[in-house]
Amino acid sequence: MAISIKKIVSIGLGGLMLGSTFCSSAFAVEKVGDVDSFVSDIVSTDNSNVDIIVGSNSVAPDVVSAANIAAKIGSLSFLEQNGKSAAATLSVSASASSDDFDLLNDDATDDSINFTSNGNGLFIACADGDCADALVDITYDDSTGLDADNGAKSLGKLSTLSSVDDIDPSDWFNSDDDAYEFLFAKLNNDSGEWNINEEGLAYAVISFKDDASSFDDITTLCPGKRIPFMGEEWVIIGMSADKDSFALGKEVYDGVIKEGESYTLGNGYEVKILSIIQSLDDEDECKVNAQLLKDGKVITEVFDNPRLNMCSNGIGVRINSAWQNIGSDYGYAELVIVNNMKCLSLGEEYIPDWEAYGILKGNNTLEYTDDFKSFEYGQKKVGLALKYVGDDLEDIESGDEITIADYGTFTLDDEDEDDKLRVFFEMNEEKEVNIVKNQKVNVLNAEIVADTIFAGDEESLTVNAPVVKLDTETSMESSENPLILVGGPVVNSITKELSNAGLVAIDDDSLATLAVVSETANGNDVLIVAGGDRSATTEAANALIAMI
Repeated sequence: MAISIKKIVSIGLGGLMLGSTFCSSAFAVEKVGDVDSFVSDIVSTDNSNVDIIVGSNSVAPDVVSAANIAAKIGSLSFLEQNGKSAAATLSVSASASSDDFDLLNDDATDDSINFTSNGNGLFIACADGDCADALVDITYDDSTGLDADNGAKSLGKLSTLSSVDDIDPSDWFNSDDDAYEFLFAKLNNDSGEWNINEEGLAYAVISFKDDASSFDDITTLCPGKRIPFMGEEWVIIGMSADKDSFALGKEVYDGVIKEGESYTLGNGYEVKILSIIQSLDDEDECKVNAQLLKDGKVITEVFDNPRLNMCSNGIGVRINSAWQNIGSDYGYAELVIVNNMKCLSLGEEYIPDWEAYGILKGNNTLEYTDDFKSFEYGQKKVGLALKYVGDDLEDIESGDEITIADYGTFTLDDEDEDDKLRVFFEMNEEKEVNIVKNQKVNVLNAEIVADTIFAGDEESLTVNAPVVKLDTETSMESSENPLILVGGPVVNSITKELSNAGLVAIDDDSLATLAVVSETANGNDVLIVAGGDRSATTEAANALIAMI
C-alpha cells in the first residue's frame, strides 16, 4: 500500500500547519545511533527528503503509523503566512490490493466457492480480513442481490479500505465498537463468459463489537456514532425513520458547552447553548434551548429533551445529554458539532447507478432496507450500503476493472497466461477534504489535526510531502533518499535485510526502538522504527512523531 500526503492548498488564502494527534505525548523509546541528527535533517528547503517504507505483510497499526509519520513530516513542509485564519484543503492518496482467486484453477479443497459449473459466486473484501471471512457463510436477503449459488469467497483485507476503531469515542453508549468498509462483487459464469448483473456489486459499512469479527458480533449503529464512509470518518447525525435517510457530518467539536456559552466554528457560525431548564415532569431530565447563529443572527433553534438534533446550512449538532449543577445555577450540554453534512436518502441514488440502503441484521442474514420503520423484531440496524443498479456488465475479461461506487475496483487479470484468470479488489484512491483549525480528519486511515491555519495572499501552495511505499516497491540499492522503515524484520523485508546483515537487532523481545544505520541505502541513512510486537512498533512511531 502506498500513502501520500500529496498537497495542501488553502481555500483562497494562506498555508496550513498540520500536527499528528500523538505529537504532544511522551514516549519511552530506545535510541540506537544518531537518531536526533537524522530527525533534524528530515525536511530541507521546505520539502521532505525521505521515503517511508512499510512492509507488504504489515498489520494495520504499522500502516497507520507510517501514514501518521508522513503527515507529521508533511506539516514541516508548509510555510506560515500572516493574516486572519482560514480553511484549507488536504489531499491524501493511497493504493493497495486484496488477496486474489484464480477462476480457472479452483482448488477443490476450497469448499467456500466453486466455479467448475455455471452459476455465480460472491467475492468479499474488507478493511479487516477476519470481518470479510465472517460474511462468507451467511444468507444474503433477496433485497441485497448478493446471494450466490456457488457460495462466497473472502479475499481478505484491502488495507486502503477504512475503519473506525472506536465508533463511540465519548462513551455516550459505553461501547468501544468498531466499523469497517466492505466491497462485494457477485460474478456470474455463463459457459465461460463472465458477467456481473444489476445488484451484483456493493459497497458497505458495517459495525462490529470491539476487537471481534464473527457474524454474531455485528452490532447496532445509531446517531452520535462514527463510521468510515468513502475513505473518511463521519459522525452519524441522523438515522431518520420519518425521512428514511442517513445524515452524516465531519466532526468539528465533541465535548461539553456550558449554559450561556458558545462554540465558534469560523466563517461567522457559532453554536450557542442559550438555556438548560429542568423538566417539570422529571427532575432527572433537562430541556435544552440551543441556537445556530451566522454573523450573530439566529438561523435555527431547538428546545427539547436530549437526544435531539439541530441542523442547517451544512452544520449539524447532536445533543446527547444535558444536566444542571447541584445548585441548579447553570447547566451543561454534551454534544457533537459537525460541518460538511450530507444526507443519503434510502432507496434513492446517492451517485449515478448506486442507491443507498440501510443494512439490517437478522438470524444469520443481512438485508437491505429503504424504510427504517419496517424492520422486524430482533433485527438490528447495523450498517449502510450502496447497491449497484446500473446496466448488466457482460463479457468481462482480463484487464477489465469494474468500479465500485467510484471508490474501489474489482479486477480480472490473466497475467498473460492462458490457464489463469485471477480476480481481486484494488484501490488507487485520492481523497480531498476540507479542514479548519483544530479539526481532526481521518482519511484513508491517516488521522491528522490542523493545529494552525494562517491566511495571507490569495494563492495556493503545493509542496512535496513523503510517500509511504511498500517494501516490495523499493530497495536499499536504488534508494535516492534516506529511508524510514516502519516495522520489524517479520513484516518489513528491508528491515529483515538489515537484521540478517547484523546491522540492527530487533526481535520479539525488543522494546520500542528507533535505530539509525548510516549510509546503507545507496549512501543514505536508514531509520528503523520498530519493536518486538505491533504495540511496541506503534510506540516507536509515536516517539518519532513527538521528536519531529
